[in-house]
Amino acid sequence: MLKPKASAFLLHLIFLRKILAHKTALSLYINVTTHLRKTKDILIFIFALLIVSAIGYGIFLYFYVQKKYAEVPENKTELVSESQTESDLNSNLVEFLDNPIDFLDFKKKKGMEFTTSVTSGTEYYYQPRIKDSIFYVYYYPDFKKESIKIDQFVVFKYGENKHTYEDKTETLIEFRIFNPDSDLGKANLYGLTKAELESEFGTDYLTFDNGIAYSNKNKILTIELNDSKVKSFRYIKLNTVIVDQDLIRQIVE
Repeated sequence: MLKPKASAFLLHLIFLRKILAHKTALSLYINVTTHLRKTKDILIFIFALLIVSAIGYGIFLYFYVQKKYAEVPENKTELVSESQTESDLNSNLVEFLDNPIDFLDFKKKKGMEFTTSVTSGTEYYYQPRIKDSIFYVYYYPDFKKESIKIDQFVVFKYGENKHTYEDKTETLIEFRIFNPDSDLGKANLYGLTKAELESEFGTDYLTFDNGIAYSNKNKILTIELNDSKVKSFRYIKLNTVIVDQDLIRQIVE
């Protein structure tokens, strides 16, 4: 049996031990809480930094893209000077390239003197995204034998009338002329001199090998010359408004 003094001393030790244990736990709790608060502050700072960086990158990317789209390629060679607008072009040229021939009227004048075929077209042809469409080629022979080559017209056709001759919905894509033909109307350029072409369409053209080329928007007229006279010419409606040396070379070859 413990003596009263020993018992009191033991109880005092136990009490002190509990107090120390409580202080240790409290200290540990305070340290952990402080650490968690610091970690939380760090995470909040990192998250905020990421948000600001993302916004900054987004703004940079926006202006970068805008700048790229506004730039004009340095290696681009256009038929018309960079500073020139449509209003600066010869009005006769603009009108001719927009509507070089009344093709329905031309076909009526020719009657049934033609042959046809279907073609897959070229990669530079203007081609609306319409399902079940085709390119037709009409061939009109020259019975006067001015040239062994046959005049031809390429049209874009679709819908229920795409296989009919008198199709008012077809779009003229190209024509190649190797012979004189009064039925062409204003498009009867065969035999004209270079001086007459310049008088009619102006001098804003590109010279290549044995010919010249006029252009406006997505339409181009290439003219082959022989002794400064029109030997043949080709009109095309393109799928691009950018006309450079590579495209011209691809067309005339």
